[in-house]
Amino acid sequence: MRPDLANYAGREQAYVKHHFIADYVEQLVFKVGSRRDVVYIDGFSGPWKDQSENFEDTSFGIALESLRRAKKTWKDLGRGERTMTALLVEKDPEAHARLQEIVPRYPDITIKTFNDDFVKLVPDLMRATPPDAFSFVLMDPKGWKIDMQAVAPLLRRANCEVVFNFMFTMINWSASIPNAAIQAGLEALMPGTDWRRRLDAIAPAVGRSTADARKAVLVEAISEAIGRLGAYEYVMETPVLFPTKDRTFYSLIYATRSPKGVEVFRDCQHATLKAQDQVRADLQVAKRDDLFNTTDMFGGAITGNEFAGRWMAEQEAAALMAILERVPISPGSITYGNLWPSILAKHGVRKTRLGRMAAELRSDGRIEFLDWAARKQVPDDAYRVTRRVNPYA
Repeated sequence: MRPDLANYAGREQAYVKHHFIADYVEQLVFKVGSRRDVVYIDGFSGPWKDQSENFEDTSFGIALESLRRAKKTWKDLGRGERTMTALLVEKDPEAHARLQEIVPRYPDITIKTFNDDFVKLVPDLMRATPPDAFSFVLMDPKGWKIDMQAVAPLLRRANCEVVFNFMFTMINWSASIPNAAIQAGLEALMPGTDWRRRLDAIAPAVGRSTADARKAVLVEAISEAIGRLGAYEYVMETPVLFPTKDRTFYSLIYATRSPKGVEVFRDCQHATLKAQDQVRADLQVAKRDDLFNTTDMFGGAITGNEFAGRWMAEQEAAALMAILERVPISPGSITYGNLWPSILAKHGVRKTRLGRMAAELRSDGRIEFLDWAARKQVPDDAYRVTRRVNPYA
């Protein structure tokens, strides 16, 4: 169940974030719920600025609904009773008091709330998570001061995935302040990444703004930190823009050890970016109508030149080049199953689209699948793929 935009007036960026979380948690829970119990861990629950009486516009409210639906589905299918648990952390006493209201509404979910600092509670959260359960950790702080080294034990769990809300605008601004305490806080957030030197080394480049370059450095740094501390093979980012500006407000950083997780992330990301474009188009129309005292009977029409379309085209072009670079020259080969996860992890294309792109390259003679079966439209993971030095020679 996706969030209702009517609950997000004035905080449309939160709608975009929750759109992604709703899609992702839904698929995540149904993916693993048939095999394992699931634990949802929300390190900064709130609620904050919610406008729904039932907390439907909060991350934990969205997650609890997904847990409930998955639990019922698996039971109805005769696949047993799975334990669904939510560990909700909130440091602010008033917000934590409101958080208690959610507990009696979900008697079918085991809910435990904690009124303390998330980082301090890491050992307690570890003890509250069954060793064999799958855990999904959401870190969505109001700020950015988090000691990632202290959080690392929770992230390193064998069956764990994480989404971290990287407050790019705030962090980018803070990184420019020559204050020892602020710089130390940023180092704790992105330990061992040399982020300061990399920011200082940014040089002007044609076709790239300084803001884009700084974002690339900072997003790469937090991704490296999470990947290393949590032993994640795949770490990806999706941008959430200002509602009426073509600038990144914050970035959602996702980490997984599973190729399937990479595939699900890209599917959810594409749906979220398209929803973001629609929300931004509607806001632009409303702003124009207010300015000129008019009403557009067609609403905020998507023209094809919005962020999602431009971004996806850029990502496809980069993914195409990555296929050609990663596929070994004959007689070497690589299985498609070993090829696509690394390309999807780095470039924002969906697996279905990448498969069609690979099939088109095969038709053009630029790559060759050694095991291609008749009537196949896209490659199987077991197919070996190779290329010639000059495919048109």
